Order: sequence, then C-alpha cells, then structure tokens
Amino acid sequence: MKLLLILSIVIVQAVSAQTTPNYAKETRWAVQVEDTLMDGDSVWLSANNHEFLSIFTPSESDTKKTAIIVHGLGAHPDWVQVIQPLRVVLTEKGFNTFSIQVPVLANGVDADQYEPLFNQADNRITTAINYLKAQGFEANTLIAHSLGGVMSAHYLANNQHSFKEFIAIGMPNLAVEYLTKIDIPMLDLYGVDDIEPVLSSVKARANASSKNKNYHQKMVNADHFFNEKDDLLIDTVSTWLN
Repeated sequence: MKLLLILSIVIVQAVSAQTTPNYAKETRWAVQVEDTLMDGDSVWLSANNHEFLSIFTPSESDTKKTAIIVHGLGAHPDWVQVIQPLRVVLTEKGFNTFSIQVPVLANGVDADQYEPLFNQADNRITTAINYLKAQGFEANTLIAHSLGGVMSAHYLANNQHSFKEFIAIGMPNLAVEYLTKIDIPMLDLYGVDDIEPVLSSVKARANASSKNKNYHQKMVNADHFFNEKDDLLIDTVSTWLN
C-alpha cells in the first residue's frame, strides 16, 4: 500500500511538471530580452496568477492597427528568427506590434506535450487583447510561428475574438483539428525546407480549412526559421496583409 502511494505521488509530480509552465525559464528569457532590447518597450501583463513579458513596438505611422505576435516552441517574444524581424519591420508597414510570451516547458520537451498549456496560452492572448484595447489600440491581426501557430489556432477556434486576419508561419500538424473552426482570412505560410510536421500536414491543413473561402496556403524558398530570408518573410507577410 505504501509503495502504491509513493508511485501515485511520483506520477502526479511528473504530470504536474509537464503541464505547469517553466516559469524559471520564462524569467531567464525576460532578463535576457530586457537587457538587450533595442526596439520597442517591455510590458508586463498577468494571466493565470503569473506575470509574463510582452513587447510593444509602435508603428512609424499614426495607426491603431496592432498585430499580436506569438513565438514558437520554447522561445521568447524577441526571438531573433522570425519573431524579431516581424515585430520590428512591420512597424514600417503600418502596424503596431505586440509580441507576447506564451507558456514554455523545459528544453527537449516535444510539441505535443504542450497541449495542456493551450488554455493558459488562450488567457495570455486575451490579456494582451484587453491591454491593447485599454490603451486605445485595435488587435486586428494575429501572427504566429511554429507551435505558436497551434496555440493561436486553438485560441481562434475556442474563443470569441476581434481578429480580422491570421498568419501562421511554419504551422505543424497539431493545428489541423482547430482549423475547421477558423473562418477569418488566413495565410498558411511555410518553407520548401520546413520541418517534417509542417511538410507532412500540408494537405491536411488545406482540407481542414476547405470551408474558409479566405484561406491561402503559400510555400516559399525558406526553411522553418527563414534563416537568411528575413526579407522574403517580411515581403510575403506584408504583401498578404496589404
């Protein structure tokens, strides 16, 4: 009986460790980001009784239009690949940007183990929207990379929202089940040298979005992180937005 109790405690602790965000990692990311932030201002928000870092970068033009940007697996809101180029350069294209920290787990954890955190990610996106509205801005556009695309698709499929367009970059197969419920204009952007979970689900994503008349799927000459292809990323995203 004592052995069974010990095993139960160990199992509960193991499950909890995998479904609780790694707040220590988020803190380390936040310190690093704030120490090196060149463009934009750090903003601290709170959801699920936890503060999280976001970065607001104002447009060069006078506009209320704001793109919320969601990073990928285990990353942060100023990730040098995909996220930073988007959040900075889109301010030259008529958008404010608001890049947010979503929940992360320990290094080496597979993407499918993040699913229990999707509701917490939803709450962070909602908190970001409410903050923008309180500041007089409009959360028009949702842009996400990799696992962030899955979290964003989950949000759009399960919440009332004001987003008018959704751009998913390198969206993996985990998003397929949520795409059937998304009806706003959507760009499903991926690279010819993307990762396997993205390339293997190209048809499945298109099929799941078949009822969305404003769903567009586009393949470009890039890898999952658009390495050395920032200009291609920005041109493709801004062209679709405009």
